[in-house]
Amino acid sequence: MPSLDRDGDVYVLDLGDTENRFNPDWVGAVGGLLDQVAAEPAPLVTVGTGKFWSNGLDLEWLQAHRDEVGIFIRDVHGLFAKVLALPVPTVAAIQGHCFAAGAMLAIAHDQKVMRADRGFLCFPRSTSRSPSPRRWPRSCRRACPRRPPTRR
Repeated sequence: MPSLDRDGDVYVLDLGDTENRFNPDWVGAVGGLLDQVAAEPAPLVTVGTGKFWSNGLDLEWLQAHRDEVGIFIRDVHGLFAKVLALPVPTVAAIQGHCFAAGAMLAIAHDQKVMRADRGFLCFPRSTSRSPSPRRWPRSCRRACPRRPPTRR
């Protein structure tokens, strides 16, 4: 599960050491930790440990709880909004794979840094025909550089 620590004048939000998939428990835990940052503002660095920063939505949970998807997606959008609205500088320190909703969470941060030697950042909906919320493409364009990053 995610955890929040303070290192001097900076909060470090550790998303966890699993795939850090978005399900109600995980989204609620991260949202609660962001509320703590908002209550006692200090700069925030969001990290993951292990192979994934975040692998996006928990598709198994979504398949098993189809009747709750609408409310859940609203909560996911609320999580993005919490990061965007924090009154402090935010940094996504991406150490591994970062996909889909995980990538959206990363770009909600003010700054993004990623290892050059490991991991991929991917927005699969940008290349598929599956429907996306209307605001996502505009948010992506604003947050991403004009030239896509490349591996060197």
